[in-house]
Amino acid sequence: MLYIGLDISKNTFDVAVMINGSYNHKQFSNNFKGFKSLLKWIKSFKSDTLFCMEATGIYGLKLAKYLSKQDKKIIVANPLKTNHFAKMEMSRNKTDKADSMSIARYCKHLDDNGKAEKILFKPKGEAYEALQFLNTRLEQLSKLITQEQNRLGVSLNKVARSSIKVVIRLLEKQILSVRKEIQHIVKQDSKLQKQVNLLTSIGGIGEKTAWSILAYIGDISLFSNAKQVTSYVGLNPHIEQSGTSVDKSSLSKMGNKYLRKSLYMPAIAAKKHNPLMKDLYERILKKGTPKKVALCAVMRKLMVLSYGVLKSGEVFDPCYQK
Repeated sequence: MLYIGLDISKNTFDVAVMINGSYNHKQFSNNFKGFKSLLKWIKSFKSDTLFCMEATGIYGLKLAKYLSKQDKKIIVANPLKTNHFAKMEMSRNKTDKADSMSIARYCKHLDDNGKAEKILFKPKGEAYEALQFLNTRLEQLSKLITQEQNRLGVSLNKVARSSIKVVIRLLEKQILSVRKEIQHIVKQDSKLQKQVNLLTSIGGIGEKTAWSILAYIGDISLFSNAKQVTSYVGLNPHIEQSGTSVDKSSLSKMGNKYLRKSLYMPAIAAKKHNPLMKDLYERILKKGTPKKVALCAVMRKLMVLSYGVLKSGEVFDPCYQK
């Protein structure tokens, strides 16, 4: 069996082929020409294959889909798990080549423990992919509007201000257009619509936040429990302690910053209107905890509940824990 680790970047991807503890390494262009060259190279080994890459979003999606269409077994792994595996191995080097070799070893580790077949990549369909791309576009447009509004606030020239206002109106129209397209896509896909309905059953989470969760979390089956999801998003606590020094506790912020940002306003709404979140928020404040920390706890709880409803397929029940 060939264990093949793929380290993906925007323009290229590194490939490490693991054979009996030794490695063959090559780099390819991250396009269809590179994909074909990869398979041609792999065929020269004349052996069964198991590919593995990290879930890096759009940069690796095309390659994963291509390999799947060619009937190749491929695992799209949670990057937190591959990183922890590398740390457990005490890997010293952090290069594209070294990462691809580490991913190949992780691939073998999964196969040796009988886990590989259970988590093989399966394309999720056009609707889910469209949601990912369009949600990313919404983030980009929102960022552009903020930039233009900041420019408007400091511009003293009449013509410049008029130009900025025109751009802002255009961006607002584009945001409305993208949102309508997302709504149309969700309505046309029963599975996606069900997942959105499950998420919006949680007080504080609206349509836009549900779209972000589904776009950035991806395949919920990649996570074994809610703790892994909060770690992936970067909402797990990060504690520092050394001898008699004072403990420092904060968010790890190792995960997806866009999803953390998407959860901020819903958390503010949830602590006011969701009884469960309100109780959690006030309970933490009574301990003398800063408001910002208490709000982060609400964000984390929202992510835990989101994982719960998606995993179970049941709508949120505020009386469940009671």
